Amino acid sequence: MGAWGSGPFDNDGAGDLIASIGHGDFTFESVEWAFEDDYLEVDGGQIAVALLELVLIVRADRKRDPAAQDLDLDSFTSALTSERLTWLIEMVERTISSTDSELFELWDEQGPEELASWRVPVVDGLEDLRVLSV
Repeated sequence: MGAWGSGPFDNDGAGDLIASIGHGDFTFESVEWAFEDDYLEVDGGQIAVALLELVLIVRADRKRDPAAQDLDLDSFTSALTSERLTWLIEMVERTISSTDSELFELWDEQGPEELASWRVPVVDGLEDLRVLSV
């Protein structure tokens, strides 16, 4: 059984991403496998939401979630080109889509309140990212 929660780092995909960054193994290329198909599987959605939160931590001075508290994000920050930010916006849009996202479907199955508890913060973060990428 995997980790599951509405926070950006409360799941397996995000945990793997955090571990990769912590070990110094992270590159954007290392996660592209999760976004290759037209239908976005749960790992891709979880990674997109976690990446969104990390960008907001380093670019919008958002308070760090305890899961990311001790991460050295210097190499992550240096990889944030305008192209990567545009790509991330697209991946988060796919994640919150009701038609092509397994993560959306899993939250939708839980009911409207649970869906909103996950989706509303992601949509708000996406809007913040759009402002940052202008």
